[in-house]
Amino acid sequence: MTNYRWEVDTIFSGKDEFKDAIRRYVVHAGRALKFVKNDNHRVRVRCMAGQCKCPWVAYCGYLPSHKIWQLRKIIDTHTCSRQLNIKLMNSKWLSQEIDKSLVDNPNLNVKDIHSKALRKWNTNVSISKARRTKLIASRQLEGDFNEQFKRIYDDGHELLRCNPGSTVKVKVDANNGDPIFQRIYVCLKACKDRFINCRPIICLDGCFLKGQYKGEVVTVVGRDQNEQMLPLAYAVVEVENKDSWTWFLQLLIEDLRGNEVCGRCTWMYDQQKGLVPAIQELLPSAKQRFCMRHLYANFRKRFCGQILKN
Repeated sequence: MTNYRWEVDTIFSGKDEFKDAIRRYVVHAGRALKFVKNDNHRVRVRCMAGQCKCPWVAYCGYLPSHKIWQLRKIIDTHTCSRQLNIKLMNSKWLSQEIDKSLVDNPNLNVKDIHSKALRKWNTNVSISKARRTKLIASRQLEGDFNEQFKRIYDDGHELLRCNPGSTVKVKVDANNGDPIFQRIYVCLKACKDRFINCRPIICLDGCFLKGQYKGEVVTVVGRDQNEQMLPLAYAVVEVENKDSWTWFLQLLIEDLRGNEVCGRCTWMYDQQKGLVPAIQELLPSAKQRFCMRHLYANFRKRFCGQILKN
């Protein structure tokens, strides 16, 4: 691209194709070009380096009779030096260039994007631009978050179609008119049926979501006859508190054959917020235990260093 030569009368199918060609030329050649005129009939590009004294200019116009864009004028001579900061390299264009890298490496971070631009094109990309680039590329690959949440009911119906007899509950907040996702509960039919052969112990835990809209995932697992973990159900809630745990446990107890069966089980957890009063309220006769690993971790966090040794 650095040796590319523009030719008068070159045909472009649309204005965007010409602008994309300019951006690619700018990035690979390292030139400080700018769209000084950009409307529905013409696009004029000038080189702004060297205190705007560089003679490079390109003019592309629209031909209504043929409905095409044609390069009418080009002065392909630069008197300026290569530039490090390229303003025409915007986040949208850069996101299209890194989408394959993001597929190969979903953990691609902002610093990696900055380093790749500097290494591949010898161009400096700010941290804010790299952050916007990753956000646009992620949306192109995974879809917009809002559009995904709008299809939460479709996901629930698909789970029920593929797993007849499962339980899928979606709770939304519709106080402001438009429904806003709040919680979802999923318990697959195979997991329900398998629980009858499990040992009478149920483990509960939760973890934070690090996406754009946060929230928490709460899960429940059992132990089968081979001492292997068996996932029973999971839910996504807005926060861990008594209300969310009560909602989750009510649905879980119903799926696991009621209070009589669940009351004979031992429930083990890590003192999650609101979980202790929720179990005491729904299953007052059930045995409760705390996870030793979490007790040890919490003990070391509170009594660390020399205090723990003594």
